[in-house]
Order: sequence, then C-alpha cells, then structure tokens
Amino acid sequence: MIVRNTLFTSLFLLLAWSCTGHSLEIPAPRPTEPGTQGPEQPGEPSAKVVRVASAADVAALGEVAAGTEIVWSSGTYADQTVTLKSAGTAANPVVLRAEEPGDVRFTGASRLTVKGSYAVVDGFWWQNPEAVKGKAVITLDRGSECCTVEQCAVTGDATAEAADIDAKWVSLYGRGHTVTRCTFRDKRNMGTLLVVWLEADIVPRHRIVANRFERPVTLCGDDGKPLNGQETIRIGTSDTSMQDAECTVEDNWFYHCHGEQAEIVSNKSCANIYRGNLFEQSRGSLTLRHGNRCLVTGNYFLGDGLDGTGGVRIIGEDHTVENNYMERLRGTGYKTALCLVRGQKDPALSGYWQVRRAVVRRNVIVDCRYAFQVNYGSSTQTEPVVETTIENNTVSLSSSGDYAVNCATNPAPDIEWRGNTIYGGRLSGVSLPIAAEAPTLPDVTGATSEIRRNAGVGW
Repeated sequence: MIVRNTLFTSLFLLLAWSCTGHSLEIPAPRPTEPGTQGPEQPGEPSAKVVRVASAADVAALGEVAAGTEIVWSSGTYADQTVTLKSAGTAANPVVLRAEEPGDVRFTGASRLTVKGSYAVVDGFWWQNPEAVKGKAVITLDRGSECCTVEQCAVTGDATAEAADIDAKWVSLYGRGHTVTRCTFRDKRNMGTLLVVWLEADIVPRHRIVANRFERPVTLCGDDGKPLNGQETIRIGTSDTSMQDAECTVEDNWFYHCHGEQAEIVSNKSCANIYRGNLFEQSRGSLTLRHGNRCLVTGNYFLGDGLDGTGGVRIIGEDHTVENNYMERLRGTGYKTALCLVRGQKDPALSGYWQVRRAVVRRNVIVDCRYAFQVNYGSSTQTEPVVETTIENNTVSLSSSGDYAVNCATNPAPDIEWRGNTIYGGRLSGVSLPIAAEAPTLPDVTGATSEIRRNAGVGW
C-alpha cells in the first residue's frame, strides 16, 4: 500500500491546485489493509479501504465519506451501471480504483456516473462499450466538482454494429474536473467522443491533459459524405457558445483522429486554452467554430502528407493563435494550416461569426498545401476578416505549387501583415516580401516524442 498512498499524495496536490489554487499541507501516508481503518490523525478523517466487485456493491455504500478508497476486484464485468456518490474533499478525495490498473474490464452496456465532489476514478478499462442513446460511458454529473478520471481506457474496435446510435464516451458537467493519462481508441459509433456541457451560471474550468485519442473510422451518409457530429472533443454547443468555459486541453496526442474529417476539436465556447497538443495524421482541424477569446499555443500539427490534414480554423473574435508548428498538412478549404474565415451578416448562434481582432503570430509552417487561407468562405459569408494582425510567422515551402498565402479580396479584409518570413510557394491576393534563403527551422522531434510518451495509460 505504500506506492498507492504515495499516489494519493500526488492526487491531493493536483486536486487542490486545480480546484482551489492554494497550497496544501499533506498528512504523511498511512498504510491500511482491506476492510480496516488506519490510525486517526488529529483533525483528519481515518482512511478506509472497501473492496467491491459489482455496481450493486458500490450502490450499497451510499454517499461515500471523504478519504475512502474503494478497490474493485480484478476481472471482466458485463453490463455494470455504476453510480458513485462522493463526499470527498481536496485533502481527502474518494478514490474508486481497479485492483490492478487495466485488470478491471467492463463490457456490454457498462457505464459509470460520478456524483458529488473530489472523486478519483483510476485504472478501469471499458471494452467495446454498447452504445446507449443519450448515455455516455463515463459521466461526471451535474452538480459535481473537482473530480478526476485517470489511467482509464475506452476502446471500441468491435462496436460498428451500433454505428447509427449517437452516444458519447465522456460527458463532463459541473466544474473543475480533470481527465488525464487516459486512452480513447477507435470509437465507431456516432457522437462526439468527449463533450464538455455548459450549464447556466457555471464556468466549468475542466482540464483535459495528456490523453491519447484515436478515431480512425469515419461514418458516412448515403451520399458518401462524412456525417456531422464525429468530433473527438467538443467544448460547448452553439446555444451556449457565448458563455465562458475556461477549459484547458493540454499535452494530448490526437492520432488518426479522422471522425467527421472536419473538426477534430470543436470549440463552441469562450476563453479556452489549447496548448502543447500533438495532432498527427488526423484529417480535420482544431476548429474555433463558435465563441471568442480562445488561445491556441504551442501545438504540433504533423500531416505526414496525408490528404485532408489541417491545422487551425479561426472564426469569431479576439482569438490568439501563436507558437504552433505545422508540417506537411495537405488539406484544402477550411482544412488548411491556418484558415481565417469570413463571417455572415447577423449570424445565428449556429452560424459563422466574423473574425475580429485575431492575433496570429510566431507560427512555423513547413511544406503545407496552404500555409494561410485567409478571408475564406462561401457566398453567404460576406463579412471579411477585420482588425487582425498576422505577424512574425515563418513559412517555408519546397513546392512552387503550394500557397504561402491565398487571400480572398472581395470583400477586402482588414489585416496587418508584419514581420513574416515567407520562403517558397505562391501568393494570391496579397503582396508580401519573399525571403531569398530558406529559414532555419526548429527541430520538434524531442517535443513530439515526449507528448507521445506521456499520453495515455501507462499500463
């Protein structure tokens, strides 16, 4: 139990930091045996270990007291609908964990709902989950706060028989949750994989950190076109898109995330941060579809020459896209390395809002089909990009057929181009200086290898 208690100490620090922002003094680890309590410490509740082997066992616990560790016995379990009611605290969370990480495997219509505060769910594996319309495999429920899902996996390589059922894998309500070091692989039915749901008067501030996402299968309609609604992550909806979410999506690895082949990540809320993620061989883009004031910084987009691979699509106001590295992305239209979109006049919440006051700076774009696709949109999108700065970016293209900048000029955009280094490729709609020599490019091998190494489960 010494190793497990050491993990508790780390979890306490993480939960306290993410939900309170204050330092916390952690009591020394107290070894316990199953079914027993450790010695009491002044002012601290006793740690308690409980063993379970079914959803009924968890339900029988009722509301679980702070500091309780619930250990689920190793094995394979079918159709377990588990509800955990947690009364944990920052210093003493409730922990529901697999006896051995990865050795508790759920099948069939199994799913987990967490209610309450400061719960940690650790080490479970949902295999080929049966899609249940309107239900998620993992739900952190309304009213919950500061819960963590870590070192868990959901894999679905044999779920194609339920392709038309819209069911999520992770639904996050409440506030202050963390999903970290989890693996989500091969979702083969309709519905976004992970959704942050916004509620009235709640700023969720969730953290989605160091997970591995794979979604290689694309479901198409009778016309052969990809169906909408197959995003890997969505934060918000059109109806709630003007609310602040303040979520952080950081250090994740998106590998072969094709889904709907448009939006890998769909931002539909305000003030989110997308930082240090790796998008690799994934058809689509990180799309700021609705909402304002988001930061996209320090991400890596590696297309490896695969068609349909894109970078960042910008829609809305006051976004900053900076310090990203984009290489061999071969998408066109909306799926280019950096796409700034025209807006609609008086748009609905579900429409295209005009790009205003965007800042696009210090990005490096290498051998992409289109480095910048600017002022882009259909004939119904008549409002140009305005009050926008594109500065100190580096574009290096080895093919004369690729575009460094393709800018629509009718209606004319209002963009300040400043200090950019452009080498190779073509310009359309703009007149910018062209560098005579190829720029020195950064080596991103170490950084991208570290993201791959740290993302997903460790078992």
